[in-house]
Amino acid sequence: MRWKNLHLRGVGAALGEIVAIDDLESSRTLRGATSQRAVSIARDSTGMDLAVRAGRNALASMAMTTTGSLPVPDLHFHAAIWRGSRGIDFWSRAAYVRSRLGLPAGPGIATELNAMSNSLAGGIDISARVLAGSPDLDTVLLTGGETFGPPAFDHLTADHGIAYGDGGSALILGRHPGLAHILATSSYIDPTLEQLHRGNHHFAPAGTTELGIERIRERKRQYTDVVGSDSVIRRNHDGIRAVIDEALHDADLGLDQLRWVLLPHYGRHLLNTQCLQPLGITADRTLCHAGDQWGHIGPNDQIIGLTHLLARGAVSPGDYVALLGIGIGMTWTAVILRIDTSATGLGALAPPLRWPWRAPADVPT
Repeated sequence: MRWKNLHLRGVGAALGEIVAIDDLESSRTLRGATSQRAVSIARDSTGMDLAVRAGRNALASMAMTTTGSLPVPDLHFHAAIWRGSRGIDFWSRAAYVRSRLGLPAGPGIATELNAMSNSLAGGIDISARVLAGSPDLDTVLLTGGETFGPPAFDHLTADHGIAYGDGGSALILGRHPGLAHILATSSYIDPTLEQLHRGNHHFAPAGTTELGIERIRERKRQYTDVVGSDSVIRRNHDGIRAVIDEALHDADLGLDQLRWVLLPHYGRHLLNTQCLQPLGITADRTLCHAGDQWGHIGPNDQIIGLTHLLARGAVSPGDYVALLGIGIGMTWTAVILRIDTSATGLGALAPPLRWPWRAPADVPT
């Protein structure tokens, strides 16, 4: 869908300590599979508190391009993919984040999205459609926050070929110009892939709480042993191509006109097979050189990456950037935006890196 009056007004990120892989006990089982150099680990923060920190940064970045008082978001979506990032049951994470941001009571709603790691990229698509059909709404806030950790979810070994990191992100969308113009969005779903992350496991009985170690590797293996990995690769290829082709068509752009393509922070092998090959692009157009210091932070990867580009002056007005979200289930979303500001003053909001940021030409393939 093409959007004529949808703008990115604020963006922010919050990470933990960038810890070298070699300093972590489980690193020996991971290094070769992912080429990961480090992960973000937030030892004393919850996922919701990281979302609050990111939200404050997003509000600060919106203030840089806003004259007068800041608008209060009418609609607030919050996302977290893991039970350990969700605080407690029977409670509102979205309201907690909104309250800690100091946003007052008033018209609107705060709720949660659960498109897993596609929650925020997909949330942009959902927000655009809500704004287009709701003239009484003006501003949407999206936040996300994740904290993983042993023993239930080891950052390095819980999943195959992916290192997970802790962090939060936030973005603010609205009808008035700001940091960038959202040109087009597209989403696609293939529910035949839901069993990839369910495997042969049974649902817990009503009244019980899921506890213990996440068995992501086991559930994936149970599924691929039956259907084969090629089937998963093919359906993922179809989903990625469907959203990127439609979004680029609606934005009246070609793939070669994109300055950056912001992807999930997978390990190098999965990044190649699940993203780069279906898109037909090389790694130097992505932030793999920063993502391999942060890890996969659920739905926050693309927003953290966008904050990185803006804060470090790696994009200029007129540059086109794509966000590509992929979520368990499976769903895919592509967002095409055009940078509208040089983002002077955002440097203090840059996500931390353990090693210096490198220009694309210096990124190894």
